[in-house]
Amino acid sequence: MGFAWIFGIGPGDRRFWWVAAIMLLVQFSISALNEWADADLDRRAGRQRPIPLGLVSPGAALRVAVACAVGAFLLCVLADLGTVGLLLVGVGTACGWAYDLWLKASLLSVVPFAIAFPLMPFWIGLLAGRPLSSLLILFLGGSPLAAAIHLADAIPDRDRDRAAGLKTLAVTLGKPGADMAAVGLLLVGTVIAINVIIRRGQTGIAALSLVSVVAAALLVSLRWRGHPSSLLLGKWVVIALATAAAVPLVVSASGR
Repeated sequence: MGFAWIFGIGPGDRRFWWVAAIMLLVQFSISALNEWADADLDRRAGRQRPIPLGLVSPGAALRVAVACAVGAFLLCVLADLGTVGLLLVGVGTACGWAYDLWLKASLLSVVPFAIAFPLMPFWIGLLAGRPLSSLLILFLGGSPLAAAIHLADAIPDRDRDRAAGLKTLAVTLGKPGADMAAVGLLLVGTVIAINVIIRRGQTGIAALSLVSVVAAALLVSLRWRGHPSSLLLGKWVVIALATAAAVPLVVSASGR
């Protein structure tokens, strides 16, 4: 709920709690559908997941997914968030469902992330009454950062996914293609964020951001040299840097 706070929607505002409840239901819906969609794969792989363990039936997981999605839409109506607010919640939910059902194992696995991640602060910004023109920066800089996060998260599982016959973007790009793409997307998003910072007159922060990006690039070079822990370390460094780069984008969109 940090995004809501940045946009001036705090705990004292009823919209804060509506947003929290809606996002929680959307996340539950996407997670439950993912459990249902991956049940057979998890069972064959021996993963300790609720359905293979018999803790939840496939039917129950599917019902939870649908019920939570419907609940999120009903809350949008009850909270009087408007047609656009309801539509954006639908788009975000659809991105998660599309990933779970069709895109996870494909070259397009990155698309739902590139849309849904910046969509969240965009939605909150509209609820906070910010003009559309000030919110577009969230997609301009946020989409490449979200794609970088997705690739960084997928790279450590690249060999396992390839062996399972999955055609994810990380598998398709291979090594070092996926690694270079992740850093390239991080650079694009960070450069946009740095431009935002400079325009706000905070050049010192921009310089620190540049140093951080260079550090990420060096980390990837270590990965190529076969450092044993570089895959997971690289993943979390890229995720941390992308998250940090997203902050000035959201602050700028909020008008603060």
